[in-house]
Order: sequence, then structure tokens, then C-alpha cells
Amino acid sequence: MTDFGSAPGPVFNPAESACVIVGVDSYTSLPQLPAVRNNLKALRAALTDRTIGGMPKRNCRVVLNPRTITAALRPVEQAVHTAKDTLIVYYAGHGFLDSKQEGLYLTLPGTEAGKLHSGIPYAWLRSVLGTRTPPRLRIVILDCCYSGSVIKGMSAGTMAGGAMSTAAATQLASSRLGEALFEGMDSMEGVSYLLTSTPWNVEALAPEGEEYTAFTGEFLRVLWDGVPGPQGGSRATDAAPSGPGEPPDANGVDTHLTLEAIYREVRRALRAKNRPLPQQQSQNSIEKLPFVRNRAARPVPQVPQGGRTAAGGPDSPGGSATDRERELEQQREQEREEEARKRRVRRRGLVASLCVAAVAVPSFVWWRSGDDEPSSGDCSDDVALIGHSDALDGVEYEAAVPVDGLSGLAMSGPSRAWALADNPPGRIFDLDLGTTGAAPPAARAVDMRTLHPTGGGRFDGEGLVLEQGGRTVLVASEAGPSIRRFRVSDGAELGRIELPRNLVEWSGPENLEALGASSDGRYLYAGLEAPLFRDGKARGRGLLRIQRFKGTPGGTYVPDKQYAYQSAAGLRVSELVVLGGDRLLVLETNHAEGQGNAVRIFGADLSRAKDVSRVESLQSEPVDAFAKKWEAVDLVTCPRGGSAAAQPQLNPLLENAEGMALGTAPLSSGPYKGRLPLFLVSDNNNSPHQITRVYALAVRVGRPAAE
Repeated sequence: MTDFGSAPGPVFNPAESACVIVGVDSYTSLPQLPAVRNNLKALRAALTDRTIGGMPKRNCRVVLNPRTITAALRPVEQAVHTAKDTLIVYYAGHGFLDSKQEGLYLTLPGTEAGKLHSGIPYAWLRSVLGTRTPPRLRIVILDCCYSGSVIKGMSAGTMAGGAMSTAAATQLASSRLGEALFEGMDSMEGVSYLLTSTPWNVEALAPEGEEYTAFTGEFLRVLWDGVPGPQGGSRATDAAPSGPGEPPDANGVDTHLTLEAIYREVRRALRAKNRPLPQQQSQNSIEKLPFVRNRAARPVPQVPQGGRTAAGGPDSPGGSATDRERELEQQREQEREEEARKRRVRRRGLVASLCVAAVAVPSFVWWRSGDDEPSSGDCSDDVALIGHSDALDGVEYEAAVPVDGLSGLAMSGPSRAWALADNPPGRIFDLDLGTTGAAPPAARAVDMRTLHPTGGGRFDGEGLVLEQGGRTVLVASEAGPSIRRFRVSDGAELGRIELPRNLVEWSGPENLEALGASSDGRYLYAGLEAPLFRDGKARGRGLLRIQRFKGTPGGTYVPDKQYAYQSAAGLRVSELVVLGGDRLLVLETNHAEGQGNAVRIFGADLSRAKDVSRVESLQSEPVDAFAKKWEAVDLVTCPRGGSAAAQPQLNPLLENAEGMALGTAPLSSGPYKGRLPLFLVSDNNNSPHQITRVYALAVRVGRPAAE
């Protein structure tokens, strides 16, 4: 966009460029976003500032709180026909995903949670940008929740060719939802460069007390302050590859910033604050071209004859201009550091998300355990961490079969459990946990069975129940979906449990994930990981169903009642444990790139929840129709000493916990005598960035007096 005069290579011409800056800060039924208004004003000021973008003000239009889809998209359509060189389109506001099509929707002031027709499909914005008419370059910047869902090109590696970062690709490869989300999507049609505030499954943040949203605040900082170092690389590891542009200044600082340089600096700053990390994608290496002037660069001093600078030479009393510039720069740097310190102090407030729901998200860097930190202790009033074990990580059973992908857990004795692996063809491992719960676990695999599903089709075991007598197991499979019975002795499939029609016909790629049984085996409970197509979400919370079956262990189970359950915002159900009397413990988890895993355990009481077997959509159900729930523990609050993390985590103890089982008897000794042991196991998804980990917790299972 900047006019580079005689700079070599392709350049952006501001006089023939335009920008459309769209944002929504005022909503009728969604949380307000006052920072968005500041985003719009400041971004226009930066792009039209002669020392940064240089675009004429008449070419840069702000659209605040458009009431209709037409009001939001018509300015973009007009700019497409007037801009000859570069068009920049920016959007900030709430964002949400369609639970059926998994497409990104941008919101309007009147957007209502769960109503797709009240939002703007991103695909419509992309369509308006066109493909066969000017402008020459189309740049799209999105600051909203799940904005990374518009990024395509899932190969690991660098930015070249539109690929995502290695970390993002690794995480996506481990997610079946991610595979479905990007299947067949051509997000770069009509777009030269995409920059998003978050990965595909992460909420964007608007920290309370801060002038701008988290992503746009850092983006503006880079535009106004510039970045010292070659091509914006303030550190050697962050430096972008060299690209065309004007020569560096007297201090070796590039006079212009590329989109790649801006992206890297914004990403570095957000990572340091443990905030969601932006994503980028481009065509034809647009990200490597000069984009705006680098305000960190200083003019090259003119040296007249005689060896003196215009402000005095080495022999003059005033000293060199370069020396004074350096002194001023050092002073400015000290001022910036002091202001940054003050901002960090002020930032310790609530954090709102740019989603259909407001979510409180910690804004601190992930914890690093130290030798002096305890490895056990209280996590909440009702839950304590006894310890954890990574002894299974990287282990192969009989040096042949990896013990990984563990997604289900079922106790077979005080210190024994069967663990279900979701890797094909499907296996169960007999684990010796090395503890009855009074001491930290030291797990090892002592036996294994390969399951032999019949009937063809894909089998993806996620939930596990060991039936009374220990001769058979029930396995819930996402694929299908189905609940199948297998014989433990040889892994043969013995039959299936009939599922209600709605769980089969309305299911998506994330289906049956959790499975538990009452202690007498009379009731079986199956939980969905994500909503059915007709149910969706409300204010970012999944409207889920838990199916209860009635029957006898080893015999027939038939559908009984179906309950509505609302997950926490941004989380999915991974497992459930039956306490009795229609009371459950429910494990809810998720992963966010740059922040790590979320692992929370809730108590749920289904006894007064409505039977929703005949309800076609949970969207119309009142709050009291859902199960009553309370949070037992967030594992981020547990002691972290002695734990290690292979990726950023708010607490290095956290991993991708998917299996959960309650011990068979209360603890008879130790500081938590009388409590029940609760065991968790994590699924490493066959990734080097994840760990197979076993946790031992001590829990009080009585329902709290207050919810």
C-alpha cells in the first residue's frame, strides 16, 4: 500500500487503494464490545497516516454497527469497483460457527444466538470481493472468535504456499472436527492475503480495561511503533525473510514492514501474553512485499563535505546526530517498557470474548513448574490432586504396540483399569495404576486386547464401560455412531445397543464420546461431545444430549430417557462418571493453540431435568429443562510441581484428558481418607506435542449446597 518511489519489485499504490473497516460494538442481545469502536477509529488513522500507510482519507471508509447484511457488504462491493490497486477489508465483532456446516458467521447489532439468518456468512463477504475485477490485491483481516476457520492449507511448515504454522497443523491433524471443517473449503478464492485473530477453534479476546481488542491492539502497536531489526524481526528467531524494499536506515532497520513482519511481531507479542495466536495465509507470496512504513526506522543522516553531519560531526560540541538519536530511542524504549508494565498491572481484570458468549479466560503466561512447588494438594474445596504419572508416555506394550490414544477408562479393581485406545483397529489395555489412590500413580500396561468390530464401516471407540463380572465391555463409537459389546477374552464383537433415531440421523462428526453405567449396571448413560445439528449452541455453550438406557449387564439395554445438558462455553464433553441417583461427574475439555488445554469437571443432576426424547431442537427449551450442574474443579487450579508440558499450557499439569473413572472404594489412608479416588487419562493423539498422562484425584462426591 505504501508508495515506495524507486523501490524495486511490486509495490502498493495508496492513491489507487481503499479500505473498508467494519465493526460492531453495540448489540441488542449479545455482550457489548466497546473496544471495537476504538479499533475502527485507530486503524483508519494508521492506514491514512502519511508516515505509515499514506492512503487518502476519502479512500478509507468506516462502517460502524451496520444494521443489515446489505449495509455491511455494500461498502465492500463499492470499494471493489473503485480500488484499482489494493483493497483492505477489516471486520471486528462477535463471531460464531454454524454447528452443521461449520462455516464462520460475522454478526450484526441484531444478531441472536443460535439464529444463523441473523448473521453474515463469511462466504458472502468473500463472494462480494469477486475474482475478475480490480483491485489487484485483496487483503482481509478478521478479529472475531473462530476467525481462523476461514484459513485453508493445513500442511505443516512455514507460511510459504499458504500453509499454517507447524503447531497449528499438528493440532488440527489431531482433530476430526478440524478435518471436517476444512474439507472442500476454498477460503482464498478472491483473497490475496488473510489475517485472522485466532486459530479455528479459539475465542478472540477483548480484555477489560484495555482500549482495543487483544489482537487489534497489538496490530495497531506494530503500525504506530514499528519494529526494530531487519524486516521487522526484533529477534533472530522472529526475523522474516528478506524482501523487496528500500535500503535499511543508518541503524540497519528496514524502512518498511511486510505483512509477514507485522504478523510475526503481533504473534510474538500475543504469545508472550498467553493470548490467542493469529493465523495468516496468502497467495503468490504477497506477505513478503513491503506494506507500510516502519516507524522504528530513522532517516539516514546527510553527510556534507568535511565529514560532518548536518547536526554536527564527531568534532562538534553537540556530538553526532546518530548518538543523539540512539539516546532518544533508549529513552523512548524505557518509557515503553514502563507503560507496558503499567498495562500488565491494569490488565488483571475480566476478559471478554468476541464470540456469541462472553467468556472469562486467563490472560497470564502459562505456568512453569519449579522444584519447590508441590506436586499434590487441594485443587478446590471438594477435589485434591494426589499426583500424576507420565510412565505410559512413549511406551510400547511388549515392544510392539504403542500405548497411546487412550480415550476411555473403566476400573476393574482398586488399582486396575482397562483403558480404551481410539486408534484403529481399536484396543483395550489392562493398566496397573500402581496405587489405590492414596499415593501418586505409577501406571504400566500389563495386558492388551485387540477389538474386532463387525459390520464394516469406521469404528472409533471413545467411551468404555466394563460390565459386571468383567467378561464384557461396552464401547461407544463416534463413527456410526454405535454402542457395541465386546468379549474381553478375545475382543470379539457380541452385539450392539439400539440407539434412538435422533442420535443417528442428526449426528455430526463429533458424536458419542462419553459412556458410563450405574454401580448396579441397571442404567447406562451415553453423552454427546458436540450438539446435534438441530440443537446447536446458545451463547457459545453446546446444547447437548445425554441418553439413558435401561437394562441388565451383559444383556439387553433399551433407550429410556434423554436429558438436555449445557456445556461450558468453548468446551466439549469428553467423559462422564455415574454417581447414582441420576447424578454424574462430567469431564469437559478443549484445546486452544497458544494457551493449551482446558480440563474441567462438573457435577450434574439429571433427576429434575426434562425428558427431551421427543424434542426436535433444544434451542426452544427453557433453562430449567436442562440438567442442573456445578463445577467441581478446574484442573488449572491444581498444584503443578513436577509436571512438564510439551506445548504452552496455563498449568503444565494439563493435558488432553479424555478418560475418567471413579475408584471402587473410598480411600482408607492418607490426608484425603474417606474421599473417593478419581482417575483421568489423557489422549496424546499420536502427537509429539502431547503426553500420555494418568492423574489420581481425591473427590467428595456429595452435591454442594449451593449451585
